[in-house]
Amino acid sequence: MLVILMLICFFSNAQETEFTFTSDKGMTDFIVTPVEGKTAPEIYKKIMEWIKITYKNPNEVILSTIENEYVRFEGASDDLICANGMGKMCYTAKYQIEISIKDGRYKFDLIGIKQLGQGNWYDVEIVDLKKYYKKNGELYSVYKYYPNIAVYFNNLNKSIMENIVSSVKKTDGW
Repeated sequence: MLVILMLICFFSNAQETEFTFTSDKGMTDFIVTPVEGKTAPEIYKKIMEWIKITYKNPNEVILSTIENEYVRFEGASDDLICANGMGKMCYTAKYQIEISIKDGRYKFDLIGIKQLGQGNWYDVEIVDLKKYYKKNGELYSVYKYYPNIAVYFNNLNKSIMENIVSSVKKTDGW
């Protein structure tokens, strides 16, 4: 009985480490990335450094911070949201990400995505994406590019992680 209880606790606390997009679960809400041997202040500093390097106007994209604990920022992309109509059509989108930091890990939480259409911003449903699938589990053809949303955020997280573990210093050898 104790073993069963321990297994239930283990699996209920299992955390996703990569965004997925499936017909049964929709898109992963957040992921947790382990960073072995790094303290919360080290992770925070590297995330802030990544934002400053990655975004053209970092002070405008950073929405909120609590030093060594939390960062919320906004980004934009012209190829995040694409639909299949008369060929591939992509829309300007912006997204908010919240990163919560602890020693040895961080939580990458996709707060929301908005798509620009006819001069207005519209919320894009990101968690319950089941409505984009037919009953047989196939995507409706208009949404065939939507699984790339998960790929986009996995690549963004990979870029953050690479910056955190990187010990390369910029040199004046230019």
